Amino acid sequence: MYASQIQGQRLHFAVSGKLWNRSLVMVDEETQTLWSHLLGRAMEGKLSGTRLKTLPAALTDWESWRKEYPETTVLMMSRTGKEFTRDFYANPARFVLGLHHKGRAKAWPFDQLSKQPLVNDTVAETPVVVSFDTQTGAGYLYERRLDGQTLTFQQQGRAILDQQTGSTWNMARGEATQGPLSGKRLPTLVAIPSFRKGWRVFHPDSELWQAPSP
Repeated sequence: MYASQIQGQRLHFAVSGKLWNRSLVMVDEETQTLWSHLLGRAMEGKLSGTRLKTLPAALTDWESWRKEYPETTVLMMSRTGKEFTRDFYANPARFVLGLHHKGRAKAWPFDQLSKQPLVNDTVAETPVVVSFDTQTGAGYLYERRLDGQTLTFQQQGRAILDQQTGSTWNMARGEATQGPLSGKRLPTLVAIPSFRKGWRVFHPDSELWQAPSP
């Protein structure tokens, strides 16, 4: 997800009908510039080299989203393809949750996250935590440094707690729900669900996380 305003001008994007590295190419109506949807960067045209501002987003199902945000609005669009359901992720080895941060890229494969859905990690010297919902295929990525303290998260039954304060966390929101940090929220990082091959093409130097052996 990206902010659509560039240099004070709001752009309106559409599908160009072209592919680059087997990946969708967007076009803005105002300047006819061509944009990489995965990089958020203008590849050809008047705005070539310009980058869109990334916004944190989650790819999840409507039931899960509505549970967390009951007052939400939803965009309804006519469909031209088959229905998008959880079956899309029937083969988790095809997908990764990717992050490009401070010049470094790292990806967490869905099949590995299915084995270990909660990961304390570090990217470009930034401590991060990855939380993966094995039922919906939704991945959430946060910085685990809060108010100058680096937190380490662990699963206890169905609950997720940090070791430093014992607070309980809702990882779909990145928010502490009980304990000393109740009401605090972790800084959200831009997590990009992607085909594994596509991520490799656009980020050939990306690290690939693997779940430790039992």
